[in-house]
Amino acid sequence: MAAYEMNAFRPEYQKQVLSNARSFARALKDRGLAVEGDPSRGFTETHQVIVRVGYGKGSVVAHRLEENNIILNFQSAPDDEGFTAASCLRMGVQEMTRFGMKEEDFNELADDISQVILHDRSLAGEVSRFRGRFTEMKYCLPTDEAAPLIRKLLEALE
Repeated sequence: MAAYEMNAFRPEYQKQVLSNARSFARALKDRGLAVEGDPSRGFTETHQVIVRVGYGKGSVVAHRLEENNIILNFQSAPDDEGFTAASCLRMGVQEMTRFGMKEEDFNELADDISQVILHDRSLAGEVSRFRGRFTEMKYCLPTDEAAPLIRKLLEALE
């Protein structure tokens, strides 16, 4: 079903993902974080935003963000000695775009992320409330269109 939905919504979904990623990257940069990538290209040409947080600090900062209900991955940069010395965070916008977040919402999320990283603030409750605004999946086929496709897939498995 994911493939059917991605094909059905590809143009608008991909456009929104890229717009969200670039807006998110700019917002993080504007709040003082070291965003990797070419600023003239909006820092990214994909769904990912990479932020450098310091040599060997990627896993520590990722854990601190997770304690504040922000889930992401730590990532080693090409100039890091290895994954255990990861200096970056890797953030993808595709899932929250699917839940309806737009550019202004990623700007708000950038505020929270910067507060946790740069000022060691605890925002778990605020982040949970923020996430609670996005509970309906977007870019999905309506039930009347999805049901026959599901039946067809199930028949193929028999």
